[in-house]
Amino acid sequence: MDSLRENLVNNDPLTLIREAKEDWHQAERFFSEVTDPYLVDFAIFWERAARLRYLYLLRLLKRDVFQLSKEQLFQKAVR
Repeated sequence: MDSLRENLVNNDPLTLIREAKEDWHQAERFFSEVTDPYLVDFAIFWERAARLRYLYLLRLLKRDVFQLSKEQLFQKAVR
């Protein structure tokens, strides 16, 4: 089992999802504020990685932990 999946199963899954979502939003805010070309590149990679991590955790949560419908999963993730 990979570390993200173990973390999701062994901890509060919704807390991990919320933290991943907040990290994604923080990366988006950082991108909107930077002007240095090197930091723009970093912000692009950070935003993409954070978004993919969030989506991956949602997929794991749905498949391995709760087996929720898409609507239920979405409602829990956006609270």
